[in-house]
Amino acid sequence: MDKFDEVCNVVKRRIVPPQRLKLVVEAKAEEIRKSVERECQKAILSAEVRLDGSVAKDTWIVGYEEADIFMRVSPQLTKKQLHDVCLPVARKALARNPIVERFAEHPYLESIVETQTGQLRVNIVPCYRVEKGNWLSATDRSPYHTEYIRAHLSEEKRDEVRLLKAFLRGIGAYGADIKTGGFSGMLCETLVVSFGAFRKVVTDFSEWTEDRFIDIENYYQGRYDEVHRVFREPLVVIDPVDKGRNLGAAVRPDQLWNFVSASRRLLAKPSPSQFAERKVKPLTPRQYRNLIKNRGSTIICAATGRIEAVVDILWSQMYRTQRALVRVLEGNDFKVIRSAAWSDQEELNVILFELEEEHLPASKRREGPPVERSAESVSFLQKHMNKFGTVSGPWIEHDRWIVHKIRANTSAIELLTNSLRSGGTNVGVASLFAKAFKEDLRISKDQAISRLITSNEEFAKFMRSYLSGRPVWVA
Repeated sequence: MDKFDEVCNVVKRRIVPPQRLKLVVEAKAEEIRKSVERECQKAILSAEVRLDGSVAKDTWIVGYEEADIFMRVSPQLTKKQLHDVCLPVARKALARNPIVERFAEHPYLESIVETQTGQLRVNIVPCYRVEKGNWLSATDRSPYHTEYIRAHLSEEKRDEVRLLKAFLRGIGAYGADIKTGGFSGMLCETLVVSFGAFRKVVTDFSEWTEDRFIDIENYYQGRYDEVHRVFREPLVVIDPVDKGRNLGAAVRPDQLWNFVSASRRLLAKPSPSQFAERKVKPLTPRQYRNLIKNRGSTIICAATGRIEAVVDILWSQMYRTQRALVRVLEGNDFKVIRSAAWSDQEELNVILFELEEEHLPASKRREGPPVERSAESVSFLQKHMNKFGTVSGPWIEHDRWIVHKIRANTSAIELLTNSLRSGGTNVGVASLFAKAFKEDLRISKDQAISRLITSNEEFAKFMRSYLSGRPVWVA
């Protein structure tokens, strides 16, 4: 047994649920399933209520007890009815527990339920009762996923899935939610079915190339060129129950290559610590000031308060807004070193920009077309000759027209402030954030960010990670 296997055995002892815990979790999950079933009967809602997900497949790990209960209803119900009819029934089944409405392709409910040994996260998800292949929503596949994985994973291989999930959690890449952009549970299970063992998964991914894909049911055998025409995402793993779906669609490029790099590190220097989620200490204002003192850049954050939205929609709109504002800054010649988005999903939403400099010179050189392009030259001259904002020129330099212009925006803070206070939708800011920033915009830079660090501990943790600039698995 080599070091890698020794480490895996140590980790298994920590993450594989003991039999007593399994019985407690399964009993509580079944209790809630029956409660949902009873409420469906009371509401005269015809539904097959079943336990799916990692508890049903026995691929969950200690500390992350989560049960997925699916309400399979008639295809005659509209997607609006999945929300308006099914969710109230599910709420009644969870009436004594805290409930959060979340959103995948359509809304579902999440709750934390107390058990004899701790807590169980429960998701109640409406879907359609359809034959395989006749999908009406993404969640319709889940019962078929459960049956597929049960049929293809032995007890030993289920522990290999647990290792993969724990490793992905340790590097911050587990979860197909929009915030994380990582690997789903079904994706992890499919990878182990494909490769047979956790070690083989990380070995293969340590040598990953962009032209690769995984198709364990050989749906595309002999048609390999077709795969990357159909699926444009960086990671392509064909769903074993649906040849038209990519299980890796949610994985962002940075998370794919995070996994690739971390796999290389694990193979070179295996350690149990690489399977544990890192605990980050909050950054103190003093530490923050010391860290940025000699950084040489300008850090600006645009913050706003609570936004009422389902979590996935919140993160989707925040990332869209972040991309839009980066385009605004770069389109006005500000060099963005790095940008990030963060939310506590309750009272504070922050989009952060780190720039080479906050202020730009009042004027700039602008290149025009080559002189040989007659029509473009005429247009350029008409646009800039004797026009407001032209400092000098246009003149010919080598073979090209050049003009010296006054900049419209020289302050990054003023540019962001004007863009957001005017609504921001004209520059691509998402609707929820356009409204929030218009009503409550707080722009801070450098030292002033200390106030946010003092007032919000989770933001202070985020800022420590951001300023380090390293993947969590890099010591």
